Amino acid sequence: MDELGDVAVFVRVVAAGSFSAAARALWMPKSTVSRRVARLENRLGVRLLHRTTRSLALTDAGRAYHARVSVALSELDSAAGAAADNRETPRGLVRMTAPPDVGAEVLPELLAAFLARFPEVRVDVSLSTRTDLVDGGFDLALRGTGGRGSTRLQDTRFRLFASPVYLARRGVPPRPADLAGHQCLRFGDVDQWLLHGPRGEVAVSVSGPLVADDLSFVRRAAVAGAGIALLPEPSVAASVRSGLLTPVLPDHHAEGRPLHLVVPSDRHLPSRVAVLRDFLVANFPR
Repeated sequence: MDELGDVAVFVRVVAAGSFSAAARALWMPKSTVSRRVARLENRLGVRLLHRTTRSLALTDAGRAYHARVSVALSELDSAAGAAADNRETPRGLVRMTAPPDVGAEVLPELLAAFLARFPEVRVDVSLSTRTDLVDGGFDLALRGTGGRGSTRLQDTRFRLFASPVYLARRGVPPRPADLAGHQCLRFGDVDQWLLHGPRGEVAVSVSGPLVADDLSFVRRAAVAGAGIALLPEPSVAASVRSGLLTPVLPDHHAEGRPLHLVVPSDRHLPSRVAVLRDFLVANFPR
């Protein structure tokens, strides 16, 4: 039996939050993932996960077991990376996580260029802001907060965008105050945007029929013509280039949190991770 493989599958299920998500990440049938975790539980003689039709949760035994084996697997991966460093060409798997909006819009083009340069490296991307970097077994993460082991990639600015269809129907607001008469697509349940412009800072009251907790959703709604959205510039660059979105009040912006590239600071950094880190730092849009 592949005992170590069963442990790795269990750790991936915990990181993914479901058997279905783990199966997609592992390129396995869901039934195989479930069977391997059950086989591990039978071997250990304890239940590791509480399963329901909608969710799963670690048992007390599962939590204690996961805390130890996730560290052990991380060390094995680091040892493999150290051994691989003796080879001339970086190769192997890099696991990274990023916010859905930035990850979906910015990373595909960057990673395509990276993989063309390093064809023996594979990259597994998880679009989430809720996954713990170490517990999830990730090598790199894009995050709004930094710290030790992080590199500041950009100071994110938010700007206003709408589809040409919406602006043709409702008109272009000439001043920030005119946003009050428009359908504003809000990220989070906020009713005020703080904009910086040529005359300084101005607080604008906004309202609209649509509120969401995901910036990718807000961007897609703006593309669909639902209203004006305040969005991070990197996430809409492709939509602007293709004409799907048009800047509104381009001399105004809102400040966002800086974006950082974070790496674990307590383990060896394999060459495959180091080259991807260096590539992103050098090529990430500023």
